[in-house]
Amino acid sequence: MGTDSLYYIMDYSGNYYRTNQTNQLVAVAGEQDATVFTFAQANRRICVGKKASFYCMVPIEEKADDMNVEEPKSDEIDDNSSTFPVEEQVNITEDEFVSPIKELTYDEVSEPVEKNVASYDLSEIDWEEYLTHFTYLVEGLKDYREELSKKHSDIDQKICDILHYIELCETDEKEAADLVELLRVCRENRRDVKDELQRIEYFQNNFGTNANAAKAKQALKCIKGLETRKYKPRKYEELFENCILKDRRLQRDDICEIQCNGVNTKQRFSVEPTLNDKGGEDTMINERKYTPFDGKENDWLLFAKQQAEFYRNAGQYITNLQIDIKEIDDEIEDILLETEDANCNVAQGYKVFKRLKDLRLEKKAKTRELNCLYALTDYIDCESLADTCDDNLAEVEGIMGVLEQNEVTKLRFADNEQEENMHVVENIKDMVG
Repeated sequence: MGTDSLYYIMDYSGNYYRTNQTNQLVAVAGEQDATVFTFAQANRRICVGKKASFYCMVPIEEKADDMNVEEPKSDEIDDNSSTFPVEEQVNITEDEFVSPIKELTYDEVSEPVEKNVASYDLSEIDWEEYLTHFTYLVEGLKDYREELSKKHSDIDQKICDILHYIELCETDEKEAADLVELLRVCRENRRDVKDELQRIEYFQNNFGTNANAAKAKQALKCIKGLETRKYKPRKYEELFENCILKDRRLQRDDICEIQCNGVNTKQRFSVEPTLNDKGGEDTMINERKYTPFDGKENDWLLFAKQQAEFYRNAGQYITNLQIDIKEIDDEIEDILLETEDANCNVAQGYKVFKRLKDLRLEKKAKTRELNCLYALTDYIDCESLADTCDDNLAEVEGIMGVLEQNEVTKLRFADNEQEENMHVVENIKDMVG
């Protein structure tokens, strides 16, 4: 259809529209009451803004008696409306009364926004993709850093070869210029690699930590949980017994029952008995399996304290180990620099060798310990887990009666201190007297 064709305006529910006295679109009973628009008129009315999501232009079929159709005026439509039966007139009136609400509904519906990771507009950020990208970045930094370190080592070896060639081999002016150019390119490549390694270090030390990656994974899990979240009826449990949920992702079993009388919602581990079918009858069986804790007098209070202390201080201890390893590396480098210009005898050389060996062994031990801590804390939010362990420790102390003992000890200590103060005051009075 060209731009010379005539059009009706419809919505996607199948309703036709005409213009009223205020030049607004209102729904009508059928096609015979709809206003005929040219392409420009219809396009100007509905093809801009949010209305374009709800209205469409429908071309009128070209018939012989439609070729000379002129756009009817609003008063003509009002006159023709009197010829319809009473029921149709009522319907038109009702449609005209409802149409402003439809317009408000159309204005309230927001157009879908294309979301992406790199957007600076917060409303356009794809949070799931952003968090997934961040966790992938943190987890991949280790391999990327090792790859860059290997590349850095290769470039250093190339530079070393060039310098030794200049030192040991005869060169003419042209070859010397080429060697300088080769050395310049290698040094520039080395600088690029070192800058990238420095960027990675800044990112890892300040933001790209394993703890933050664990937090991002937890946030991603919570965001995905919005798709299958469950509703707990507050009062009308019976209202949801036979309901059909609108969202297909949710099933009736997802509606949780409210726990009565404020029962503690903390999850408890329970043994699920197995079923043994004997002679057509199901028999419940709990099978005993020995653990390292069976047959021992376990100190759960000490275990809870160690657990809480570990996760509370693991992050700082990792930082301390990293600082120790860096200080050892610096000391080794200082010793090597000193030996370049020093003339050592056998005894002095043995002392230097012994010191370097001790430093290397110390670095090896601390590196092994650091890797063990990485294995224990990777993908774990140590701060949140430490808070949980502190709560567990308080609960264990309450069960063991440690809190009450501490309170009694504090009261006794306060009483003893008060008695000592009284004795001091009495002694002062006696001295004054």
